Amino acid sequence: MTDDSQPRAALLIAEATRWVDRSNYPWVVEVVFADADGGRHSIIDKAPLFWDADDEPGPHAEFPVPVYLDAVLLEHGLPGDRVRVAIDHRSVNDAGYAEFIVSASQVT
Repeated sequence: MTDDSQPRAALLIAEATRWVDRSNYPWVVEVVFADADGGRHSIIDKAPLFWDADDEPGPHAEFPVPVYLDAVLLEHGLPGDRVRVAIDHRSVNDAGYAEFIVSASQVT
């Protein structure tokens, strides 16, 4: 039997939408995802924080490109098939916070 009351590791499905800066390596990329209410959240950081070297898109990549953000599942079974997650990333989104209510289908 597992303890569902404890936070557990998860992956939040997101998309890289554009290169922000390719003047120096590592390049900087914008990654976005939607919350359960349709709000769009953006994280801008160095590409190696989102991909392994073998998986990193090249300079002429066609965006959007799938990204899986490390997250912690804090609460599940919320109304409307929603979950509460915390982004497990050194960056936070553009509004300065890192916990979100998202559709359960966005989390693996």
